[in-house]
Amino acid sequence: MTEHHRVPVARPEVVRAWVDGWVRSRGADGAVAVPGGFRIAVGRTDQVARYVLPAADPAVLRRLSVALITPGLWLKVCAPRSAVEPALPASWEFRAPEYLMTAPLGSALRTGVRDGVPDGLRDGLVPGAAPAPPPDPAVLPGGYVVETVAQGDLVDARAFSTTGEVAAGGRVALAGTVAVFDRVRTDPAHRRQGLGRVVMTALAARAAQQGATQGVLVARDDGLSLYRAMGWELHSPVTTAVLRRRGAR
Repeated sequence: MTEHHRVPVARPEVVRAWVDGWVRSRGADGAVAVPGGFRIAVGRTDQVARYVLPAADPAVLRRLSVALITPGLWLKVCAPRSAVEPALPASWEFRAPEYLMTAPLGSALRTGVRDGVPDGLRDGLVPGAAPAPPPDPAVLPGGYVVETVAQGDLVDARAFSTTGEVAAGGRVALAGTVAVFDRVRTDPAHRRQGLGRVVMTALAARAAQQGATQGVLVARDDGLSLYRAMGWELHSPVTTAVLRRRGAR
């Protein structure tokens, strides 16, 4: 039986942690509980608000499809597209699949060490011990420098090239003992240098030192192999649908 046949069901507490962390990371208004999930006011032209649903309940989806009429509203449903699409009219446009993933931070950090994280990021990352934050800044092979900055419940990590460009970066938002990873990306000109792994390890170390024990993130296809190699596990698929303007194709 393939993974696609064993579709995992999202736990509401994991989805809530993801929602809370995303709100903190993006500086959005707090999430509001609505029937079947949560609503987050985003306030952008391309994303007025998003509705996050832990499951593809056909009755909830049908009610939302009737009630929601403003273009630019987003649905994020923790279910495969095949479970969501039948309940929505053609005015909803589906985006690329995403994946809600989780990992104990200690596990992810130890995997990073085994897979060649530079020495400067290994301090304290031993089984059974609380990881220490990496030296800041840490110099990496190729002359890259990674720096982390913590402000309240947010931690940012950036890797700079020898010319001072931001080559890679990411953010963690802390929600209790859960660290929600967000905006992790590597500039195309600096890929295949292991920077994504370095940024993730630096963020996880900082988050763990601040009391986080569990990591949560939403990955796209291009990041899935990296996260799995670092010990992250699929919690549930995530389907995104966006309400288009009338007449839009």
